[in-house]
Amino acid sequence: MAGTGGHLKTGVKSLFIPVFENKTMEPIIEEDLTVAVVREFLKDGRIEVVDKSKADMILKGSVVSYKETPVSFDASYIVEYRVTVTTHLILQENTPLQIGESKGPVPSVNPLWEKDITSTAEYKVSSDVMVTRVSKLSALREIARNLSEEAADRVLLGW
Repeated sequence: MAGTGGHLKTGVKSLFIPVFENKTMEPIIEEDLTVAVVREFLKDGRIEVVDKSKADMILKGSVVSYKETPVSFDASYIVEYRVTVTTHLILQENTPLQIGESKGPVPSVNPLWEKDITSTAEYKVSSDVMVTRVSKLSALREIARNLSEEAADRVLLGW
């Protein structure tokens, strides 16, 4: 299937991406990851991101793991952390209801695929709390970018 990747059925042109579920204690990480995945599909342009009622497929995500691990130290302090985030993605068909049914499309019972995606990034710790916070946010943006690219590749190319 040229142009749409080998995984997509003919005629599939739209996708709904609900806000990811967060199963970790890290606040609001699911919002940043959802926005990054939506942006990746908008940037690619082969699949339109639409409302659930108009979507051919639904990509559901949940953040299932968030870990910060110290990776380097000086004499008495942690100098650098590695952040590891794992998400669980499910791609489903959004099956339209039959004529006479009024609630609109419903997701299929059987997913097209389910995958875990893990991404990591490191950030440096500073004596200035704000510098450390900005460094951590930069690491989380890198993770979101990597996750979104991999999610789009898996949907569009089927791997």
